[in-house]
Amino acid sequence: MTALDAIRNVSFVGHPSSGKTSLVDALAFLLGASARKGSVADKTSVVDIEPEEHEKGHTLQGGMVQVSKDGFLWTFLDTPGYPDFVSSANAAMFATDLVVGVISCASGVTYNARKKLETAQAWKRGCAIVVTHVDGDNASFEQTVEELRKKIGAVCVPVLFPDKSGAGFSKVITAFESDANDFRRALMDRVMDACNDEALLNRYLETETLSEEELREHMPRAIAAGKLVPVLACNPISGVGVDKLLDFLHDFAPHPDTSIALDADGKEIKPDPNGALAGFAFNVKSDPHVGKICIVRVLRGTLKSADPIVGPKSNDRGEKMGGLFRMTGKKRDMVEHALPGEIVAFSKVEGVHYGETFSRVGTPLVSFPLPPQPEPMVALAVVPKTRGDEQKIGEALHKLAAEDPTYKSAFNPQTHELVVHGMSELHLQVMEHRLKRRYGVEITSHLPRIHYKETVTRPAEGQYRHKKQSGGRGQFGECHVRIRPLPKGSGVVFTDAVVGGSIPRNLIPAVEKGMREIVAKGVLTHSEVVDLDFEVHDGKFHEVDSDEASFKIAGARAFMDAFKKAHPVLLEPMMELVVSVPNESAGAIFSDLTSHRRGHVVDQWNEADGAITVIKAHAPLSTVLTYQRELKSQTSGEGSYSMTLHDYSPVPANEQAKILAQFSHKHEED
Repeated sequence: MTALDAIRNVSFVGHPSSGKTSLVDALAFLLGASARKGSVADKTSVVDIEPEEHEKGHTLQGGMVQVSKDGFLWTFLDTPGYPDFVSSANAAMFATDLVVGVISCASGVTYNARKKLETAQAWKRGCAIVVTHVDGDNASFEQTVEELRKKIGAVCVPVLFPDKSGAGFSKVITAFESDANDFRRALMDRVMDACNDEALLNRYLETETLSEEELREHMPRAIAAGKLVPVLACNPISGVGVDKLLDFLHDFAPHPDTSIALDADGKEIKPDPNGALAGFAFNVKSDPHVGKICIVRVLRGTLKSADPIVGPKSNDRGEKMGGLFRMTGKKRDMVEHALPGEIVAFSKVEGVHYGETFSRVGTPLVSFPLPPQPEPMVALAVVPKTRGDEQKIGEALHKLAAEDPTYKSAFNPQTHELVVHGMSELHLQVMEHRLKRRYGVEITSHLPRIHYKETVTRPAEGQYRHKKQSGGRGQFGECHVRIRPLPKGSGVVFTDAVVGGSIPRNLIPAVEKGMREIVAKGVLTHSEVVDLDFEVHDGKFHEVDSDEASFKIAGARAFMDAFKKAHPVLLEPMMELVVSVPNESAGAIFSDLTSHRRGHVVDQWNEADGAITVIKAHAPLSTVLTYQRELKSQTSGEGSYSMTLHDYSPVPANEQAKILAQFSHKHEED
């Protein structure tokens, strides 16, 4: 049975190509979790197991290494570097006790890496930083440390540093090895910031020194409290310093007994192995042989392989697990139980989904929601290639969405399109590949049709006579109507102003029905009509030939006649964008929004100690359908944004003419 202080749950985050996966492979090999050292370049990595990852040479989903050695239980969670797959990184950071940011000397402290570390700190996770590529040309460990302290704070203190930067890097030195180095003093100051031993603190203020034993004793608390972010140098490829990094994690990484878990009401969930079972799922995978796999962390109690599990959507009887196991890449090792703080996986439990808690049958569920994931900003309309694909696509998309909370699909009833949403074009591309490889579903895709609305700007009158005679009983109905605009949000109002019986009362509903059908499908672009009053005030009927069908047609055509005379306009969706960019990119982004996207900036402020500019703007959806791509290009991948519907506004006349011309051309082709 593993003690709480012998559990090490560590996640690795950072920018693409910083060396995260290579570092996890090196640690896995050192611990004996793999027989050979994996390599990203050779496609033999322990954690990069998806074909798409081998093709692109980057981690695209969360990977896991678990190994028990010398009484310690290790769990390493590798995460994608691309911000497009940030949901995996967020889930891993939330589920672990230590978040290790991997920073390359070559690329420096990127906005992407800094943002992930800031997220981890906001969630009160202990953090450390591993600096890689110290042996590269023009590499400078000292400059990287200086940049870390400038961008993240003085809490960043080197604990493992190289003997030299550049090609001469051959070994790692610890801050414990020399009383004279500058890093040791900074380390002691940070550790004492978290010290609650008043006598030791007073003595330190007098002597300005600590023994190595005192430093080692108090470092874990300082890391867990966020007062110290140790900076650690190593080379995952050559292996230089990896052993000392592992020793550091063994001695100083926070563990479940130092991490405080709070439920939704702010009440602490104590990691008691004898308490009522409580845990949460932070990752879901679909395995072609095993089926659904939930990767979970146990918060309280002991999870046993024979336990019937209940989640928010389970029935009262619960579900029996298909297996309880630890995972390293594709390998699964069965276990009989898991204690508080342990990360394990179980299969074939359909009532537990991403972000949900679980318990044993008869035990109340704890409310412990995961932090919200970002909303997907990029959308594509998808069309199955074959009838067979049509039958399979719904379930396949549902399974993919269950694995990734930032991937969603929905049928748009206004545009009659099946639309998938993701974080970027790359994200959607990868999911399309998985759709084909895992489920045999092929699709074509295109930008979604924009859901315009139509309305009128002036009053107008219209009329229509429907007359058809082809032998026997004929068809006849005539309607005279008025149309006028209403304030925004009024909807479409039908007014019966017929007097004198020019249209019989029993046929008036048919007139409204005809009008409502046109309102639903639109006149200009097959978009819904809004905010107008349609008044029928006169007409003619025939005692024999008039019926509901005739007046339904007459009402519809009279509406269209009046609508076209009432100076109709298209209304387009206006989106509210909140764009976060480094200060040096703010001017270009401001100009792009206002000059090229018909946008209007409504607010602007700074965050991250003034390093980040946040711009709030309103812009038409038509101009920001591919904004993720352009923002990424303009900010070297360091910009991010969120987008929500703000309002509908009239399309400028010149733009409306273009839209109507495009629609007419497409209509002729169809």
